[in-house]
Formats: sequence, C-alpha cells, structure tokens
Amino acid sequence: MDNKYYVRIMRSEIHNVKNVNYGEVAYMNYGSINSNGMIQKSDVVGIYGQNGSGKTALVEALDMLRYIIRGEAVPFDIYAGILPDDKETCLVTDFFIQKGEAKYKVTYTAFLRANAKKRKIEIYKEKLVYWRRGSTWKSERDIEFENPDYNNSDLLAQKAVTVQSQHANKLKNISFLWSMEKLALFCSQQYVSIFFNSLVHSTCSTWQDDPEQVAFKDVVIGLRQFGMVDLNIIKVNQLGTINNNQVIPINVRRETADTIEQECIQLYIADSTEISSDDYPQVQSAIDAINIVLRSVVPNLQIELKIINVLEKPDETKAFQVNVYSNRGGKRFLVKYESEGIKRIISILHYLIAVFNNPGVSLVVDEMDSGIFEYLLGELLGLMHNEMKGQLIFTSHNLRVLEKLDAKNIICSTVNPDNRYIRLVGIEKNHNKRDFYIRTITVGGQKEELYDEDDLLSMGYAFRKAGKLESEKANKPILSGF
Repeated sequence: MDNKYYVRIMRSEIHNVKNVNYGEVAYMNYGSINSNGMIQKSDVVGIYGQNGSGKTALVEALDMLRYIIRGEAVPFDIYAGILPDDKETCLVTDFFIQKGEAKYKVTYTAFLRANAKKRKIEIYKEKLVYWRRGSTWKSERDIEFENPDYNNSDLLAQKAVTVQSQHANKLKNISFLWSMEKLALFCSQQYVSIFFNSLVHSTCSTWQDDPEQVAFKDVVIGLRQFGMVDLNIIKVNQLGTINNNQVIPINVRRETADTIEQECIQLYIADSTEISSDDYPQVQSAIDAINIVLRSVVPNLQIELKIINVLEKPDETKAFQVNVYSNRGGKRFLVKYESEGIKRIISILHYLIAVFNNPGVSLVVDEMDSGIFEYLLGELLGLMHNEMKGQLIFTSHNLRVLEKLDAKNIICSTVNPDNRYIRLVGIEKNHNKRDFYIRTITVGGQKEELYDEDDLLSMGYAFRKAGKLESEKANKPILSGF
C-alpha cells in the first residue's frame, strides 16, 4: 500500500443542483472514519424514491465532482441546464485518503456557476480542509480561494492574489499559495480547479521531505488520481447507447508497480470496433474476466471478440477490427441481438469486478435495476453487500433490493427539495423492509414525505381531462382557407 492512494467518499452535500435545494448523504463508513480513522463496514448505498425526487441529481453532482478533481473543466453542454441562474450551486464532499501509514480526512467545497455568454462553467470559489490522522484527527489545515479573474475584465491589472487560511504560518513552505496570480489566470482560462490542475500536480509531485508539503501533496494528488482512475460513474444516458445497439463500454484498467491507468473502450455492437494492437491484450483480458462472472450470472453465456481484419496504421503500428459475439452453448450470434438486460449486465460487469476486489474503487450507477431481472439484481447486490471491498452507490426503483440490504444501506429521496435525502427510521429486525417502505409511502411516519399522494389523487382526473381535450379538438371544424 505504500505507493498507492486509497480514497473513499464519506459524505456528499449538494446545494442547488437540478431540483435539489439541499441534500446530504453520509455513506456507510462516515462514522467509523470520523471516530477511529478506519473503514469497517461494507460500503453499499442505494438511493430510492419516486421519479423526479433527486436521485439522478446526486449522481450528476458526483459526476461534476469527478471532472473537477481530475483537473478538467465541467462540460457546459451537459451540466449548464441543471445549475440555477439565481442561486449559488455548491458541492461539499468529505473524503478519506490513505497512503501507506498516512491517513487523511478531507472536506472539499466547490462553488459553480454557468457562464452562458462564454458557454463555460466557472469553478469560482473553492475550499480545501484536511486533517492528518495521529492518535486522533489533528493537524487541521484549511485553504480557501476565490478566483478574481472570473470577475475581472482587466486581466493586465497588477494585483496580489493569495489564499485565505487560518493556518498560513503552517503552510508557508507551499510557496505558490501566497502568490497565485499566474495560477489563478491559468485556472480561469481553462475553467479548472485551483487545487487539482496539471500545474499544481507537476509542482508538488516531487515533494518528499517537508511534512506540510507532503500532506498537501497526498491530498491533492490522491484525489486527482481517484477522479482519473478509481471513481467510475455510469449515468443513465449510457443506457441509450446500449439500448440503441450502439456500443457496450468496457472498462479497462492497467496497473503496474509505478502507474495505474484506466480507459473505457467502446465496443461497437452494430458495427466493427477498431482496437490498437497495444490495447487488444487488455481488452481481451477484460473480456476473459467478464466471462468468468457472466457464466455464473447468465448460465451458458459467454462473449467473444472475433478479429475480422488487421489494419496497418500510418505510424507502422497495427490495429484489429473486431466484432462482438455472444456464445450460448455453442451457438454464436452478434451481441446486438441480445436483450437490453443482457447488454446492460455485460456493460457493467467489469466495473463490478473492479469494485468487488479493490478497496480503492468507487462505483456510482444510475438506475442500477434497468433491464435486469429483479431476483438476479437482489442476489447480486446482496453478494456485493456481504463481500465487496470497494464502494458502490446506486439509484434504483426495484424494491427487491430492500430485502437484501440493511436499512442503513438505503437512502430515501423525499418530496421536500430543502431536505432531499433521509434514512428510514422505526424499522425493526423482524420487519420486511420492502413492505415497510410501501407502508411508509401511504401512512407516513418519517421525517419527510416520500411520495406526493396528491399526484395519485389527481391522476385519474388528468387522464379524463386529456381525453376530453383531444376529443374536442378532433370534433372542432377546421377553418376554411387554411
């Protein structure tokens, strides 16, 4: 473990994202890490709730966070529409980082706003607070920065740009913090984080001796590596590419003694896929790993790559054109003819293999249950709950999972935009959690309402009104002369 960073998300807090004014989720090891600096529990959390109650908003907030800690700009075309114009969007995330014997607790806060004129999302204010673990969480350090270049039309003006910190004397050897003019300008031009950009990474990556420098380096490089390699997010729009017979994404992870790299290979299922000769062994290895698990999930099913052509590239390297086949008991056919559920299972299996075996991997899946047989989903998540080493956060509508997870592993989204996420209270050991959840929807008993009954009461009226409107339009005479 000496040369690797292991990161775990402890808590998410989001303000003004989509239809969530405020929501907070503490994940399974939040208490144990705060108390004794250890991961002690299986880290599976499922988010349940009615449509439009903020489940996907949490996934999108985590995805924006991933872009930020990778040192990348948050994509405007994807996320500008869920950031309100009249309110401040804020993402607050608690992390646990371990490298060798060193342990850190981190709270990172990012303030975002969409710049419609430039079609960019600005990360205009950030705060980083971290603690190193001794006998307790001590040695707190805080760094807060608001980038003036987002609000300054005169970029040539001379100005002193520094961070704000209650521990400035402790952080004095991190010299660039106290003269941030060039870094602030670079970040405002690139729309990237002041902490997790390439310049900071290259500057502090060689620090070895000063304890304060090493702690800062471990925090920013540890989180950046986590975002680039170990935080995997499968959003609901990925389902569209699968269901439309376009691609199946295969997560390829390369790990050596010195580096860890990750790439998502898009295997086209309606056409052939071109894979470089350098990447092909890793892709085939991923397929082999998927097949080991796939045969236990769907009996007699395997997937195969068939090379249909070898290409000579201009740089004198080779690439293979491949098709993706299913093999069911010796009968082979293209994967595009499989059901959406089978394609969905294939697409996420390699991610599940990684999170099952690696304590540093976190996987976030929106609509985990989409297209998957409910009994199989329950058994799969029950296994992950009992034996998984990493962290799994998912949204779902399928209530079978409630019977396989503990009550503490379930977060319910509410109808209150100012308090979107709660855990159920009042569940006894002999209760069926599925029945308890449905009963709670109808009779209440929780801190917040989980379902808007008014919608149900008006549903029949709405259908009748819509039918009447269509009937009236159909019988209305068309004006002559048009």
